[in-house]
Amino acid sequence: MNKVLIIIFTCLFFVSESQIKQDTSKKVNILPLPLIFRSPETLWALGMSGSVSFKTSFKNDSLTRTSNIQVLGLFTERKQNIQAVDATIYFPKEKYILYFQSSHTFFPDKYWGLGPDTKDNFENYRFEQFYLTAHFKKKVIKNTFVGVLYELQSLYNMRYKPNERFDTTITLGKNGSFVSGLGGSLGYDSRNSAFWPTKGIFVQTLITYFNTYFGSQFNDLKTIFDLRYYQKTFLNQVLAIQFYSYSNAGQAPIRELAMLGGSGNLRGFYQGRYRDNSMITGIAEYRIPIYWRLAACVFIGGGNVYNEIEDVGSVFKNVKYTYGGGLRIAVLKNEKLNLRLDYGYLNKFNKGFYFTIGECF
Repeated sequence: MNKVLIIIFTCLFFVSESQIKQDTSKKVNILPLPLIFRSPETLWALGMSGSVSFKTSFKNDSLTRTSNIQVLGLFTERKQNIQAVDATIYFPKEKYILYFQSSHTFFPDKYWGLGPDTKDNFENYRFEQFYLTAHFKKKVIKNTFVGVLYELQSLYNMRYKPNERFDTTITLGKNGSFVSGLGGSLGYDSRNSAFWPTKGIFVQTLITYFNTYFGSQFNDLKTIFDLRYYQKTFLNQVLAIQFYSYSNAGQAPIRELAMLGGSGNLRGFYQGRYRDNSMITGIAEYRIPIYWRLAACVFIGGGNVYNEIEDVGSVFKNVKYTYGGGLRIAVLKNEKLNLRLDYGYLNKFNKGFYFTIGECF
């Protein structure tokens, strides 16, 4: 444990010191970052990340937040490899916003079964995946956006032990899958920052329809509802709250199922520790500036997965929860783009460190 902290804090200090002399007058800031970290999904991992932050606006445009493009490549102790591009582009005066994600993944993974009552023993399986999504939004009135989106996922090279839990409980996608869908969105966003909001509300509904007309092997209707609230309290401290819902109505292959846990959900749970057609989660986080570029946070979250809409009441009967805390260091001080070190915990089976760029939500 001490070695983990020494390595991570050495990287944090090195990167932050390299940014102190950053020219804040530049329109574009480039941050290369060596990655050495450990998470429940990857164990030890080594890689490189590059982050480009920039403004698309003109000099006197105070309405446009900072755009960001991240490129990531990493290899892990579990022989996983991941290459990804993630972009958020805010056009002048935020009349338009573009979100783009693309990734290739080779991933030995864990599987506990389907539903909210699976035991702590798991099976190993592995897959290879190509994923792409693009989401373009247009402002219609102040802070309100409508959008169109496209999602593609190709799953192949599936490997697992035959006639065991994975083989007998997974019916869609266990031999690979291809899904392709079009959708729309409606959202409201009054946050004052893309990276470290201190006030405002973000609420968005995404609906994606997968159909054979779009080349998909399966027909499915996926709905995501994401509500976030940020409020400054005192001494620049911030209360951040998120409510998140993910649901499928139709044929959802394994990688389109709701997967509880991970660095962007209930930290402490392995992503996919609980999985089913749908899930509901909620997280409360309290963010505390400390000194210079350092900040801290504490958090608690809870939620559950469920199968059909009539089962949604069971989410609140047996809530899965985690709690923890973390440290932040601003690598782009003016924009509050942070390196994040979190530790989430429930019990000896569900716990873990997370080290990444940007907030959980």
